[in-house]
Amino acid sequence: MNSKQASQKIDLTSLKAGGFIKQCQPDMFAVRLRVPVGDVTSEQLKAVASIAEKYGTSRVHLTARQGIEINDIKLDDFDEVKEKLKKAGLSLGACGARVRVVTGCPGKDVCPKGVGSTKKLGLALDDAFFGQGDLPHKFKMAVTGCPNSCVKPQENDLGFVAVVKPALDESENECIACNLCEKACQTGALKMVNERPVIDEAICDNDGLCIKACPVDCLIEEKQGWNVSVGGRFGRNPKLGQIYKTFVDTKDIKKLSEAIIQAYRNLGENRERTGAMIDRIGLEALKKEVNSILG
Repeated sequence: MNSKQASQKIDLTSLKAGGFIKQCQPDMFAVRLRVPVGDVTSEQLKAVASIAEKYGTSRVHLTARQGIEINDIKLDDFDEVKEKLKKAGLSLGACGARVRVVTGCPGKDVCPKGVGSTKKLGLALDDAFFGQGDLPHKFKMAVTGCPNSCVKPQENDLGFVAVVKPALDESENECIACNLCEKACQTGALKMVNERPVIDEAICDNDGLCIKACPVDCLIEEKQGWNVSVGGRFGRNPKLGQIYKTFVDTKDIKKLSEAIIQAYRNLGENRERTGAMIDRIGLEALKKEVNSILG
């Protein structure tokens, strides 16, 4: 059986769900790889290049969600390509009505502005939920290390932004009124009053820049956590997600995410994204269902 005959008999929807996406060229497929939080090793990149050269036309595409697609792969080569990827420690991505790969910025493991470990949380979420199906539509997650939101978590069905709450603590070192914290604040929430920093919590975005700027360490992290947003999407009808909860502890993220995904299964209609579902039923109805699941 040649590639053309085989492609007429196979289920293209199932292939797409497993990472093989039909191209407009006859009998050609793009192979989508799973790249959690956008991290790959140099050896894995070499393997991708080798596969693209041997089985494709040396063409590789970097997707908008930090993924890798190897283009121009023939149907007859699928098994060999999958085996080569497996040996390199790479697996196939997911499409369709299921949980997609978790994207993430470098976070505090790399970025000087980061206040949360996106790699640790992002990989944990990807391990727990990637590929889960039986959903009304696709479900995307993103984790960002500070309120700069470089990975655009608010455009995802479930987004996480690392935040810290600053506080003045002069038990070890006294404030020297250098004014660096006020200059570092990008929202105008911190002002020097009587040579001491005063924080307006109503407009503070909890990015921790004032803490990082303090040369005597009298500004400290009172608490660290994640602001969680739900219902974001891009595409034809873009919509930013709504804040679901603020300062969620890292240890509680997985359980909350699992409940939100299950609530989406329970309440969402066919081909309805989470944002459209929330528009229909309201955020409070989603919270009620999540709380019921959490017990």
